[in-house]
Amino acid sequence: KTRAPPPGETSRGGPRPERATPWVQTMTAGALPARLKDTPVSERTIGSSLGAENLNKALLAGIIGALVVVGLMMGYYQKFGVIAVVAVAMNILFTLAMLAIVQARITLDALAGLILSIGMCVDANILIHERMREEAERGASLRIAIKNGYDRAISAIVDGNLTTLLTSVIIYYVGSQEIRGFGLTLGWGIVLNLFTSVFVTRVL
Repeated sequence: KTRAPPPGETSRGGPRPERATPWVQTMTAGALPARLKDTPVSERTIGSSLGAENLNKALLAGIIGALVVVGLMMGYYQKFGVIAVVAVAMNILFTLAMLAIVQARITLDALAGLILSIGMCVDANILIHERMREEAERGASLRIAIKNGYDRAISAIVDGNLTTLLTSVIIYYVGSQEIRGFGLTLGWGIVLNLFTSVFVTRVL
């Protein structure tokens, strides 16, 4: 005897076309009526020239800022301002030397850290000079004014530099790759700042 096919199947065992048609219609219901254009609406190409342009602008901004700081320090503090400028120049030179030793790349974030370290160096010299000026106004001799100026400003300088150094260390070890250069440059700048702003300037 021949077995009758079950409902929904043909005598050959396959599904009936009328049952498969709704599934085909469901799967093709979301198809777009027309193809997308091969030509895109707009295109943007970003090459290495953009980074080089930003780096050049950052260098120009740093040079202009450094010249303004040098002019203000020398104009306001005169001979002591010259000593402060020497300390800032040594700080920049030593920081760049340390970056060269560890083979670090000079990027935008590294330049930002370098500029901030320059600001910390200038700030330390201002604290010292203002303390020395206070001592001179009280009638102290130059030697006593220098000694008391450094002794009274050292605590504020060390406190400010150590807290900034701690922040830079955290940025270097915890921060993303994009800002690690900032922490590295700022850290070396702060360490060298304690040497140039406190020791070198006092000797001079």
